[in-house]
Amino acid sequence: MEDYENNGIESDLLLRIGEGDKVAFSYLFDMYHNKMFRFLLKVTHSESTSQDLVQDIFLKLWQNRERISEIDNINAYLFRMAQNHALNEMERFTKRTLSLSESHLEDYVTYSTPLETLISNEIKEKLTEAIKKLPPQQQRVFVLHKEEGYSYAEIADRLNLSVSTIHNHMHQALIKLRHYMANTYTNLLLISITILSCC
Repeated sequence: MEDYENNGIESDLLLRIGEGDKVAFSYLFDMYHNKMFRFLLKVTHSESTSQDLVQDIFLKLWQNRERISEIDNINAYLFRMAQNHALNEMERFTKRTLSLSESHLEDYVTYSTPLETLISNEIKEKLTEAIKKLPPQQQRVFVLHKEEGYSYAEIADRLNLSVSTIHNHMHQALIKLRHYMANTYTNLLLISITILSCC
C-alpha cells in the first residue's frame, strides 16, 4: 500500500475517499482510530461509549465523502467532530439524568456508564445548588413535592393555594432547574475537552 503519511499524499488520500475508494477510507480509519479513541476515552471514561462515538464519526465522514476533499486539515477536522460528539453525548446524558420527572430527588441520578458515575456526586451538588436558587415559593413547592412526597392537593391545602397554582410553581421550577443543569454540565464538558486537547 502507498505511504500516505505526508500532507501531500494525505490530500490524495482524501480525494480517493471522495471518489468512493474504500481501501483509502480504511487506511484513514486505521490512521486515526486509536488517537480518537484515546481522546474520547479521557472524556467519557467509557470504552464502549468511546468506541461507539468513533464508529459514528467515521460513518458520518463516509456518508459525506463527496465533500471530504474540501477539508484542509483532516486531523483538526476529525478531532473537532470528536469534541462535538462528546458534547452531544453529554447533552443526552444530562437529559436522561436530569429529566426531573415525577421521581424523588434521590432518583434523579442514574448510573449507566462510568462517565455518569464519575460526575454523579457533582450533579447532586449542583442540583441542590440550583434548587436553592429558585424563588422561595417555587423552592418550597418543589421540596414538598419532590423531597417530602406531598401531592399537589396536599401542598395546595398546606400553603392555602389552588392546585393549579401549585402545578404552575412546579412547572416553572422544573424549567429553571433543567436550564441551569444543562448549562452547567455543557460548560463543564467544554472545559474538560479544552484541557484534554492540550494533553
